[in-house]
Amino acid sequence: MKNENIVFYDHNCKICTCFSIWVKNRTSYWIFLPNDPDTVRSKKLEISEQLVASKIVCIDESIFYGGIAILKIYSKCGGKLGLIAKLFLSLKILYPIYFFGYYLFSKNRSKFSFLIKFINC
Repeated sequence: MKNENIVFYDHNCKICTCFSIWVKNRTSYWIFLPNDPDTVRSKKLEISEQLVASKIVCIDESIFYGGIAILKIYSKCGGKLGLIAKLFLSLKILYPIYFFGYYLFSKNRSKFSFLIKFINC
């Protein structure tokens, strides 16, 4: 992998875009890119376009997606939230719960759009 810390996110989703802005305001560690096929291909990474189209994907020392990717992104933000995310990442036995939680959220994210006005993004 190239030494880039990339996050592919759904740039058409208000919550995903708000999340990317929120993270960018806290750390410059991640490069947020839209998950459209042209952008994914331009990075010349060995990653499934279908995976990138259906889940948030971050590439750090490895490829992470879904709930694990969210925790990985938070872990680089620092502060208490970063410490909590690192703790959750260390609890590998809970990974299935993270994947299931992400699945539920991703299927219902449009219902949470009202929360954007409460987040400074």
